[in-house]
Amino acid sequence: MHFKKCAIFFAVKGNFSDPSFDCTNLTVTIPPGYGKFRLSFDDLGLFILPFSFESPKISSTVPDSLNQIITINGDNFFTNKDIVKVSFDGIIQTNFIISVNHTQIQVNNFNRVDPGPMSVNITVKDVSIEENYIHCFPAIITSISSVSNHLGGTVTIKGEKLSSTLNSSLTPSITIGDKQCTFIKSTTTELECQLDPNEYGGKNLPVNVNFGGCNSTSPNGVSFTYNIPTLSSGSYSNGSVKLIGTNLGTNEESFIQLYGDEINDNINIDQFNVSSDEKSLTFKLPLLRCRSFNINFNRSNIAANKLSISASLSINAINRPTVSNGTLNIEIYYFDCSVNSSSEQSITVGNSTSAKQCSIPSLQSSTSVYYETTCPTPYDTGINKQFIFKLNSETVNGEFSYAPPKVDNRTFSEGHINITFHGNNFGNSTSLIKVYLNGSDISSEILEIKDNQFTIKRLNSYENGQINITVDGNNMESLFNLTLPPVIYGIINKDNKTLACRGLITVSGKNLLTSDEFKVKVLANNKNTTVFDQDEKILIVRAESNESPLFVSTFIGDDLGPNAILTHLQPIITVVPHIKNKKNDISTSVGGINFSDIFKANLAVKSENVSLSCNLQCSSSPNETLYDSNPKLSSNETDITNSTDCLSCHSNSYVDETSGILYLQIGSTSFHYDVIIEKIELSSSPSAPNGDERKSSKLSGGAIAGITIGCVAAVGALVGCVVYFKLITRAKNSFK
Repeated sequence: MHFKKCAIFFAVKGNFSDPSFDCTNLTVTIPPGYGKFRLSFDDLGLFILPFSFESPKISSTVPDSLNQIITINGDNFFTNKDIVKVSFDGIIQTNFIISVNHTQIQVNNFNRVDPGPMSVNITVKDVSIEENYIHCFPAIITSISSVSNHLGGTVTIKGEKLSSTLNSSLTPSITIGDKQCTFIKSTTTELECQLDPNEYGGKNLPVNVNFGGCNSTSPNGVSFTYNIPTLSSGSYSNGSVKLIGTNLGTNEESFIQLYGDEINDNINIDQFNVSSDEKSLTFKLPLLRCRSFNINFNRSNIAANKLSISASLSINAINRPTVSNGTLNIEIYYFDCSVNSSSEQSITVGNSTSAKQCSIPSLQSSTSVYYETTCPTPYDTGINKQFIFKLNSETVNGEFSYAPPKVDNRTFSEGHINITFHGNNFGNSTSLIKVYLNGSDISSEILEIKDNQFTIKRLNSYENGQINITVDGNNMESLFNLTLPPVIYGIINKDNKTLACRGLITVSGKNLLTSDEFKVKVLANNKNTTVFDQDEKILIVRAESNESPLFVSTFIGDDLGPNAILTHLQPIITVVPHIKNKKNDISTSVGGINFSDIFKANLAVKSENVSLSCNLQCSSSPNETLYDSNPKLSSNETDITNSTDCLSCHSNSYVDETSGILYLQIGSTSFHYDVIIEKIELSSSPSAPNGDERKSSKLSGGAIAGITIGCVAAVGALVGCVVYFKLITRAKNSFK
C-alpha cells in the first residue's frame, strides 16, 4: 500500500503470510501529518484513493483582555504554524503561536472593544475547520442604578463593551429579572434602558445585556434592586434642608435621621415632603448647636449613601430687654462649635453706627442644643427692633422687642388729686405713651413721666377699672386694676341740716365701699357713728348721740371731707288710733314723723294711770321728711305708708273704761290726746275687722296732721308696725 503526500512517498507493507491477515479489513497506522494525500494499493499507483488528515477542531476560546491574548483550545492544529491559518471574522491573524502541538493556539496582540459574537476559523494547509467556532465578547457590567417600583424609569448600566463601534445596528436585548428593559442608548462604558413600573418590586434580580446572543458578565456579581435611594446633594436655606437624589420614596416608606459628633442623640425627622418624581425632598431643620450634620436616609430598610450638610449661622432672641440698662439674651444655632476666648461677637441695633460687644458664647449644659450670648441694648422703647449680630466673620440679622410696660402699684398725692403709677418700661416721652382707663384715653392728663413711673391728673369722672398702657406700640401683657379713693359729694339730709327718726345721717358720693386703704368715716360731735347701710354711692350712719345740734364731719382715710351742722326735727304726731282693750292687754299705735329714741307714754283713766311700753320703728326713708299743708287730721284711719314713723305701745293691763287721755313725750316734746278705749271681745275663730276697729281718735293737742298712717295692733302681743324698710333704695332715689 502506497501513500503520496507532497511528493513524498511512503509504503506500508502487510504480512500476507500471516494466517490472521484479513484482506477485507486493513488497519493502517499513518504517521503525523497534515493536509490531503492519496492512497494507492499497488506499486504502480493504478488504484488511487484521495485521502486527508482530520480537519481542525475548536473546543473553547479563552480571552485575556489585559494581555490582549486569545487562546484557542482544540485538536488537529499540527505543529508548524507556517501551514496554519487563523482568522477572526474572516480577518487573518498573523501574530500567533502553536503553544501546544496539535491542541492549542495562542493569538497575540488582539484587542476588541465591541461586544457580541466573533467567528473563528482555523485551516491547516488546505484542510479547514468544518464549522466556524463562535467566540462571544460579553458586555461587562460593573454597576447598575435603581428605579422606583412605583414609577419605573431609566436604568443606567455601567461597565465595558456596552456598545458596538463596528456595527451601529447591533443593539442589545436587556432583561432585569423577568422584565424587559427597553434599550435607549449606550456608549462603550454606559448604557441606558427604560424599565416599566413593577407593582411587586424586587431585590437582587439578575441583569443581562445580550449582544447577538452573547450574554453579559459581571465580575463583581452586579444585580438589580428596586427602590435603592441615592443622595446626590443637599442644601440648607431659611431653616429648611433640601435633598436631591433618586428613588426617595414616599412619606410612608422613607426614614430620615440626623447624626453627628455634636448631636447628643440622633434626631429623627418625622415631617418631610417628597416630590412626585421622588427626586427631591425637603424638611424643616431642627435647631442644632453645630452647623455640620450627617443625613441617614432609608427607604423600605434600604439605606442611601451618607451625605453631610452644613447649615448657616442662625440666632433667636429669647428675652425682651428692659427699656433702660437692658440686656438681650441670644440663642446661637449652627455654630462652628470651636469657641475660644478669641471669638469676637457683637450686636448693632437699628441705625446705630457702633457695635456693642457681647459675651463669649457658652453652653448652658452639656445637653443644650444651642450656645448663648448676652448683649447690651440701648435705651429705647417699642417692638420689632432690627439688629445685626456678628460672630467672627459671619453676620446674621435678628429682631427683638423691648419689654412691655408694667404697672406694679399706684399711689395718690395729698388730697388724692394726682395718681402716680409705679412700674417699668414707660419710657420718657409723653408722645409715645398711651394710657387708657376703662377703654377711654386719658393720656392728655399725664403730668410727668420717667421710665419707672408716671403721674396723671385725677378727674372726678374716673371710675374704678382697668388701666391699659401702650408705649411705642408695645402693649401691656396684664392690665392693671385701678381702685380709686372714695369721693364724698356731701351730706344729703333734708335741707342738709336736719335729723329725723333715730338720727340717721346720709352721705352721698362714689366708691364708698373702698377697702380700708381709703376708709370712709363719719363723726358726729367728734364721736364715731354706726354704719346703718351703704353701697358705692350712699352711706347711711346713725349718730349715737341725741344732742342737737350735731357737727357732722366726713373723712377719707385721714383726709377731711365735707361737713355739716344737723339739728333734730320737731316730732309731729299725725294720727292716734283708738285704744284697744283686750283681756290683760291694752295697745295702740301712734304714727307721725321725726320720732326719736327718747319717748315715754301712759294712759290716764278715772281709776288709774297705766304706764305703756313702746317700740319705735322709723319710716323706710328717714331723710325724706314730707309735710302736708292740711292742718286737720282725717277722722278715718287710712292705709299705711312707708314715710311714717310708728310708735307701738302696750301694757299687760285691763281697764274698765271707754275713754281716757294718752300722754306722750318724744324727746323734749310732750303731747296728750283724748282717746276712745274700745273693748275687744275675743272670739273662737278669726273674723274680718268691723268698721269700729278702723276708727281713730282726733288729735287734741292742736298738732298738725300730715301724712296718714296705718299702725296695726297685734292681738295679745307687742303692737307691730307694718313697715318695710328699703333705706338704700329710697336713699338712692332721693339722690337721683
